Amino acid sequence: PMRPITFALLALLASAAGAAASCDESMTGFFDSDIKSQAWTDIAHGNARAVKESLADDPCYALMRAADGRGPLFWAHEFDNEAIIAALVAAGADETAKDKQGLTPGQMPKAPPLTFQAPEDEEHYSYDADYDEAFDAHAAAGGADHSEMRR
Repeated sequence: PMRPITFALLALLASAAGAAASCDESMTGFFDSDIKSQAWTDIAHGNARAVKESLADDPCYALMRAADGRGPLFWAHEFDNEAIIAALVAAGADETAKDKQGLTPGQMPKAPPLTFQAPEDEEHYSYDADYDEAFDAHAAAGGADHSEMRR
């Protein structure tokens, strides 16, 4: 007899594989968009709840890629957020995917800690220009420049 946990794991893997097969170019193509910018913002600010809600709304969220070839799993590694990494991997994010520079998500350099974390009890968040200073300093220090994703 199949154990319930084994069945659940197989169902999750089948779901992730199905999502990968049905995702269109608007999510997986190497270009920037508003939804990809919002995903980066949510991940950069540690908003695990928004990421999980986005995954529930659209499993292709786990597979999206921006113009630099990076996507949610890359950003979650960059901002060293284990909860978001786990949610993305469970949803089918590809841990072996490579960006345009040939880096995998796990090879992303770590970003400096942010001074803002999204509260878990609020519906929407507002990130203003004050928080951009941390990202600009990170880019100046040789980290990934995500300025195109913030604007």
